[in-house]
Amino acid sequence: MRGTFGRANLGFFALFTLIASGCVTLQPYDPGPGRRVAVSVAQDAYVSGESVNVTIANLSDVELTFPGGFCKTELQRMDGTEWTTIPSPAAGCPVKLGFLDPRQAVVHQFSVPRSVRVGTYRLAMPMPVPEGATVREPELLSPAFKVQGSAEQ
Repeated sequence: MRGTFGRANLGFFALFTLIASGCVTLQPYDPGPGRRVAVSVAQDAYVSGESVNVTIANLSDVELTFPGGFCKTELQRMDGTEWTTIPSPAAGCPVKLGFLDPRQAVVHQFSVPRSVRVGTYRLAMPMPVPEGATVREPELLSPAFKVQGSAEQ
């Protein structure tokens, strides 16, 4: 009887050790560079002068930082087969960081300048990164959208 009881305790101890070690090694979900966020726009078409609502969602369980907040967002136009950045007046960027908590989504508004012509556009901004990231990641790009004339037409 004593030997059976000892084996049962040993089995219970082994099971407890496996469960405990599994709990200790759980890491926050992080799909890795370029896959931590999803970006979408509210509409497929806008008129110049209108604001584009861009939703940026953190798909990971780690906090992400936007270097310079959203101030470095650029408007790009499709010219043939290449994207060209549309120059914007330098309004200056405040020195601050924007944060995106795990699983959080934020909506960023970008005003389409009245001077842009009809065409296909997208927004490009620095990719949000986790704390301590050392590798530069590609830009975060919105889906393409159309600009159809101006609000004053």
